[in-house]
Amino acid sequence: MRTIKCIVMKIKHLKWALPLALFLVVFTVACTQQEGIGGSSHIKGKIRVNYYNDDFSLLLSDQPEAARDEDVFLIFGNDSVIGDDMTTSNTGNFEFNYLWPGNYKLFYYSDDTTGLSDDKVPVVKNITLAKGETLVLDELMIKKKLKWNEGTSSIKGTVMVINYLNSSVYPNLKIKDITPAQEQEIYITYGNHPFYDERIRTSGDGTFMFRNLIKGKYKIFLYSEDVAGGTAMVVKNTAFEIKQNNSADSISYDDGIAESDTIYIEKL
Repeated sequence: MRTIKCIVMKIKHLKWALPLALFLVVFTVACTQQEGIGGSSHIKGKIRVNYYNDDFSLLLSDQPEAARDEDVFLIFGNDSVIGDDMTTSNTGNFEFNYLWPGNYKLFYYSDDTTGLSDDKVPVVKNITLAKGETLVLDELMIKKKLKWNEGTSSIKGTVMVINYLNSSVYPNLKIKDITPAQEQEIYITYGNHPFYDERIRTSGDGTFMFRNLIKGKYKIFLYSEDVAGGTAMVVKNTAFEIKQNNSADSISYDDGIAESDTIYIEKL
């Protein structure tokens, strides 16, 4: 009989112990809530991008542009893994909603401006959120480099050949005629690049055009016969500097196209 009473008493104690244990677990979790999703705080921001040439020596952007479709990441507290991520809108905006108060790391990626690597580097913002706070981050920037042919400007021109009579001798050369240089190879070099960046050929009327150029200094060159007889060929150079998007210093300019003086080469 005593054994039965003990069992009944244990069951009664257990009846109250289970709800109490559950309450203590919920209370403990509520008091030690970690950073993350589930609260009433928010992080909003807008990321802009500035474009540079390939060695970051020249700013190409007239003004920062919206950073579209860029990944933004959020780490909760002292976590070692990403807690949430999203992609910026067409206006560069992003928003993380319903966060608990606490510490966060927000980061995104930018090009490496040191030139030591082609890999992207993280830009990290340390954030402390209060309960119910909406934190707005306005000055978030990305730096990106563009290749010389990822711009919007063009340089065009015409190459003509001065043909001399075979019977004439330098320095008393006599011109036979002047004709368009057809299928003439012509080269372009951007900035301090050690080698030419592109080689094209003139069309049937001697014209040429280099397209999709960014800001910066260019050199156009081609080869002409050395009519003085010193060497087989001589180099003809023409320099340009594009100072704005869709423009260039030149003799004439229209709709983002810079036009050079006519370039003359010589042929015996």
